[in-house]
Amino acid sequence: MKDAFSNRPTTVADYLVILRRRKWVVLLPPIVAAIAAYVLSAGQSPVYSATAQVLVNPPSVVNQLLQVNQVVDPNRFLITQASVARAPELAARVATASGVPGMTAGRVLDESDVAPSSDADLIAITVNDRDRNVAARVANTYATEFTRFSKERATSYIDEVLASLQKKIDSLPANSPLYDTLIQQQGQLATLGKLLAGNSSLLRPAEGAAKIRPRPKRDAILGFLLGAVLGLALAFLAEALDRRVRDEHEIDEAIGLPLLARIPRPPRALQKTNDLVMLCEPASAQAETFRKLRTSIEFVNPDGAARTIMVTSAVEQEGKSTTIANLAIALARGNRRVALVDLDLRRPYLSRLFHVGARPGITDVSIGGAPLEDALRPIGLVSVVEDLASQNGHGGASNGRAPSQGTLHVLPAGTIPPSAGELLQDERLLSVLDELASRFDVVLIDAPPLLAFGDAMTLSSRVDAMFAITRLSRVQRPILHEFVRQLQSCQATLLGYVVTGVEHSESYRYMYEAYEFYARGLKSEKERV
Repeated sequence: MKDAFSNRPTTVADYLVILRRRKWVVLLPPIVAAIAAYVLSAGQSPVYSATAQVLVNPPSVVNQLLQVNQVVDPNRFLITQASVARAPELAARVATASGVPGMTAGRVLDESDVAPSSDADLIAITVNDRDRNVAARVANTYATEFTRFSKERATSYIDEVLASLQKKIDSLPANSPLYDTLIQQQGQLATLGKLLAGNSSLLRPAEGAAKIRPRPKRDAILGFLLGAVLGLALAFLAEALDRRVRDEHEIDEAIGLPLLARIPRPPRALQKTNDLVMLCEPASAQAETFRKLRTSIEFVNPDGAARTIMVTSAVEQEGKSTTIANLAIALARGNRRVALVDLDLRRPYLSRLFHVGARPGITDVSIGGAPLEDALRPIGLVSVVEDLASQNGHGGASNGRAPSQGTLHVLPAGTIPPSAGELLQDERLLSVLDELASRFDVVLIDAPPLLAFGDAMTLSSRVDAMFAITRLSRVQRPILHEFVRQLQSCQATLLGYVVTGVEHSESYRYMYEAYEFYARGLKSEKERV
């Protein structure tokens, strides 16, 4: 339970790191949604909207004139009138009176909307149509017919009563007491009919129709916002499901060994050509990280007590071979006699990094197929100052560089054996390692990944010390815990671990600027000479 919650983001910086790491997951959905919404909206047929307003006098006005004490809710009355306006009979009259070809009662109801006002005695009649002229004509016709329809409904009953009352008046003599009473009632009903006839009237006709669809820009903005919400949700969902280790503190807590160095990713140009930063860009900020690694190794290995040092990782592609190759160059430039041995017999890689032949190698030497001197590849090294000043000489080293500082010999893997695990236990191969340890100050061994094969575990009993490589965003948490467990079972002394794939820090940038400044000074001095 503790592990499940220990890696949750807790600060704004943590969330920003997640967003930067999942930037494509965050950015693609809103961009795609905005483009899709814009294209779909722009392809729609235009729709125009026209609105006419009708003034409706509530019954309270009539009650006041007739001195009738009856309270009427104006909001309820307006809602009732709006419902009356949706009567199919009225829609049929509107369709006929509009004179629009193909207009039917059903089309009138589908393309219109009647809404009562919440703060005024008004009813808004809105009509939407693909033709702006049709929308305005139907809206005005709808409002006119509604006023007539309301008048007819309000006065039809009074007209019937007045007709019946007139018959009674005609049958009575003029001097009859009932005659005067009926005449008075007739006048009141006539007044009421006039009031009800003017209960509603067209207040503001539709003077034109406005385009309401399509609105590509608005739809694109809405699509972008919805896509952004989706992108954020997907980013945090992917982060929650991701089991890869992305935090250095998590690695430190799991391994429990000294941190020897933090190595950034190699430049892409060097990755494409399989070149080493310590050879091609010794003045770069990243090259300084390998010099720091050299210093850390010397601190944890005082007086060179451990002469054979092995490196391993949990899985492939964690930067194991690249790191030990650059470390070997850094140690050799420190006036140390260094031998670099490729014992990753499953997938040897060091020969490609130094651009030397893969055969003969240590396997060929161990079976007597080649002498050790022929298998060792001398690598010419020049000092950082000489590299900056472009003063490389013409030596006989395998990589074409003049060996003006330090001694580095690379021993490739050689012919790949059918059973690498058995060969690593062969005393003839192990005797080659012993001979190298007697001839060189440091022997660095590139071993296979620890979890992939048992080779590294076997070699750990024949080397003096070892250190581990782990790469951020590459190894998963269960694999990391298993890696730590197997590291603790190794017999060699554990010097520490190196984290690869980290971001450049300000210290790297400072070192890079310092070397650039120094290089420019050397170049200017050379031009003056």
